[in-house]
Amino acid sequence: MTREEAYDAVAKLAAEHALILQGFGGVLTIVHPETQRAEGFEEHCLYMAGMGPMPESKGKPKPEPAPHKPRTDEQLDIFNDTKEPAA
Repeated sequence: MTREEAYDAVAKLAAEHALILQGFGGVLTIVHPETQRAEGFEEHCLYMAGMGPMPESKGKPKPEPAPHKPRTDEQLDIFNDTKEPAA
């Protein structure tokens, strides 16, 4: 078995048993079920593996929208002493 085949086998087994917390770019975070329960993300792992319902939000605040950023034509020219908009 090559290393690539071993990785694929481990990833498949972890996915089948809802052990993956996150994965991106060939990197997987595999978490023991007891740790999932203790840290409070077992529902998330089960949901992502297709083994459970979507977890409900636990009162986490929604992300704030980004503050208004001036458009390019509204930005001040930092080299202009009069602080007028750049042309």
